[in-house]
Amino acid sequence: MVSLEELGSNWSTACADNLAEFGKILEVPQQREFYRAYVKNADTRVFVIISDALRYEVAVSLAAELRRETQADVKIGSQEAIFPTVTKFGMAALLPHHELTAELKPNGIVGVLADGISTDAGYREGILKKENPSSVLLKYKDIIKMKRAERSDLVKGMDVVYIYHDKIDETSHTDESLVFGACDDTITELKNMVRIIVNEFSGTRILITSDHGFLYTYKPLSEDGKVDKTTAAAEDIEVDRRYLITKKGAKPEYLLPVKFMDDMQYDAFAPRESVRIKKKGGGLNFVHGGISLQEMVVPVIDYHYRRSDSAEYKKNKTKYETKPVSLNLLSANRKISNMIFSLNFYQKEAVADNREAATYLLYFVDAENKQVSDTQRVIADKTSDNNQDRTFRVSFNLKSMKYNSKESYYLVIAEESGLSLPQREEFTIDIAFAVDTFDFFS
Repeated sequence: MVSLEELGSNWSTACADNLAEFGKILEVPQQREFYRAYVKNADTRVFVIISDALRYEVAVSLAAELRRETQADVKIGSQEAIFPTVTKFGMAALLPHHELTAELKPNGIVGVLADGISTDAGYREGILKKENPSSVLLKYKDIIKMKRAERSDLVKGMDVVYIYHDKIDETSHTDESLVFGACDDTITELKNMVRIIVNEFSGTRILITSDHGFLYTYKPLSEDGKVDKTTAAAEDIEVDRRYLITKKGAKPEYLLPVKFMDDMQYDAFAPRESVRIKKKGGGLNFVHGGISLQEMVVPVIDYHYRRSDSAEYKKNKTKYETKPVSLNLLSANRKISNMIFSLNFYQKEAVADNREAATYLLYFVDAENKQVSDTQRVIADKTSDNNQDRTFRVSFNLKSMKYNSKESYYLVIAEESGLSLPQREEFTIDIAFAVDTFDFFS
């Protein structure tokens, strides 16, 4: 099995030539083509959710939950984030444009221009409207604070709605150790945003993507995981943990060259694997800006909601209706001869797409529906396609009482939520002495 360290090393070697010559990997979807590929010629209005630092693996989990919990077609793809893989470049790449260039601002910070217009936060809605006047840019934090009517008014008549979400990256600035908890929170918040778009905005097409991914290291980095920047200070334009932008002609040691956008003014470089560039300050564990797969591969979730009255929904009703997985009795013997006994059950379907996990309550009753055993709880949440992996062995205890071998008793399999009717399996109970001195159920 290849370790992440080996994968990082092999990837750095494999992509080095493409990045040096073209600044990107050839023949893969590019982030800078996002608007043209997904938004520009859409036949319905489009909602675009951009979640800062949403790594591909987190989006895979999000897509799976959206498939299970909503009646929609949910596809997930990927695109290569623009280098450097940081917010100001990624956000610019996701806007409509023909050309992206860099400028050195008076404060010494590199800015990004889309067709000559600044892509700083305050200018992005204007760039969207220049391409399509019926466009609006919103923030998740603002939307959830509004009343339903207020936020619905914001998107009324709009063809393109961009929504910025920032949980993961924002958390990293507060406490790096909380980043993975923030990933779980992000899934919850993005599902909430999808529900708002569908239920309140009547949206049916939603795209969820990111400006960049991230690297995270739990353990303190050794000196081998850091590299000194040997470029003369006069040649530096912008330095961060995972990238370096310099004046033209600089050749820093131990860093890989990456063609910088389509700009001839500057050169850019990145450390190999997960190595960090040494600089003052904290922020060594959570980083981005470099060329690792975890930073460069960003998700594109393409979500198509299917309304119940649509032809597509009616044609594939079974596919879109999300149902709980079912639990069935596997044991063939229907005769009980001991006070304590076990039965085998199986989860008929794997949790996936339109099948969601379910909790079942199992117990025995007599012909008058009086409970005669303890209650056992089974959580049916198996995702394996192998039937043997979806089996459960459950032990039961009968109450101390007299049983009639000629009467019927029933195993009840009840879904805890009560959304489906309980199953009943007929049994006989033939126990010679079923009354104990101690009744543990009374």
